[in-house]
Amino acid sequence: MTDATMRRPVAPQTAPETPAAEARPDTAALHTRLKIALRAAESAGAILMGHYGQLDRVDEKSPIDLVTAADRDSEAQVLAELRAAFPNDRVLAEERDGHAGVAAARASLPQTRWCWVVDPLDGTTNFSHSHPQFAVSVGLLHFGRPVLGVVLAPARREIFVGGVGVPATCNGRPIAVSAETSLSRSLLASGFPYDRRSRVDALLRRVGRALMLAHGFRRGGSAALDLVELAAGRIDAFWEESLAPWDLAAGHAIVEAAGGRITSLDGEEHDLFAGSTLASNGQVHDAVRRQVVHGEDAVSRDHGGGQGT
Repeated sequence: MTDATMRRPVAPQTAPETPAAEARPDTAALHTRLKIALRAAESAGAILMGHYGQLDRVDEKSPIDLVTAADRDSEAQVLAELRAAFPNDRVLAEERDGHAGVAAARASLPQTRWCWVVDPLDGTTNFSHSHPQFAVSVGLLHFGRPVLGVVLAPARREIFVGGVGVPATCNGRPIAVSAETSLSRSLLASGFPYDRRSRVDALLRRVGRALMLAHGFRRGGSAALDLVELAAGRIDAFWEESLAPWDLAAGHAIVEAAGGRITSLDGEEHDLFAGSTLASNGQVHDAVRRQVVHGEDAVSRDHGGGQGT
């Protein structure tokens, strides 16, 4: 605000509060939606595997943002199943709605009882190269809050589930974040945004700090899978910028169900729409935020000596 000293103070605006009775989703309604989400994800995964290694064409939203027939067919299947089961639920889907749809929906989601957030193929670049690190991601928001996630990695035959009152599992077996407390013994992961070529120096500085301070660093190419692998204790922290709600909604719910922590890169409350995500087991969260993401305490006693590849 310009000329702030010439204006009277204005009370900060806050989002409308969720009614107390709606603070937690109805358990029966949530579990009914879980059954449909599982079915929809598995149907979409079968479609993806039918296209896997068989693509005739890859289209470009931008030189490094790809879309294929597999994305579109997978999304159509998920939307059809959700629409048939829950015609009154809102749906936000990557290929149909895009970023314009996100902008239009953002303000009203805190007042929306149920909103599905769908990425029909997270990891399209991997998929287009026949790399198996890709997923179907189906998240559910309740008054704007992630309360349920289903992430299917069809090439790996793994399905991750978790949410409010829904235990975090992989293929039906309980999962939990790691208990690692030391940054130097942590395995970190990140991803790079679509505008990475204009930000490469800043991105690589963070990678460099991760390589110096942590046990190892991974870049998988699917944020949904990075988040659920954190939930399963396979990595200890993950960060990325410029992610969209469909990259995050399902994984956010599963990470929290598995005992993890998810915030902005500055440690504030996580916002699916803000493009700033740091997730961890909770134990190394602040160290990763300060030392790796922001480069504070660049020379740390909590590094060195770790073997890694």
